[in-house]
Amino acid sequence: MANRVLKFLILSLLSFAFAQAQEAKPLARHPGDVIKYEIKFDGPNADKIKTVNASIGLTTPQAKDQIVGFSTGFGTPRPVAPSSPNTFVVEMTIPSTVATGDYVLANISANVDQGSIDYNNGQDFKVPPIRIENSKTFVSPSVSVKPIP
Repeated sequence: MANRVLKFLILSLLSFAFAQAQEAKPLARHPGDVIKYEIKFDGPNADKIKTVNASIGLTTPQAKDQIVGFSTGFGTPRPVAPSSPNTFVVEMTIPSTVATGDYVLANISANVDQGSIDYNNGQDFKVPPIRIENSKTFVSPSVSVKPIP
């Protein structure tokens, strides 16, 4: 009986370890890496979209040593034309000045002759966050001031 219990425990632990390995998070991205998304539009007037812009934003608190000189968002450098009908592939290079944290594709702006249509993550589409790590830091120096007689 003890042997059966031991085998059951070992199999349970191995199954648990295998399940944990299957749920591993994607590796962090770093400045200089390129983030790509394929954006597809469907339905009436989808073929009227001429270009898109996209932006990524920080969803976690900004580290205290990455406030001065660090950005919390970035996006496409220019409007992106379709790669195929109703489909756009956007590429965004992570800037060297981006703060460490979790980022999401926050907004897509679809440009048509009449203006633009904004689509927001969490409302109009859902994509998982991306972890970005930047090893650069900047701690503001302290200052002292005294009057001179």
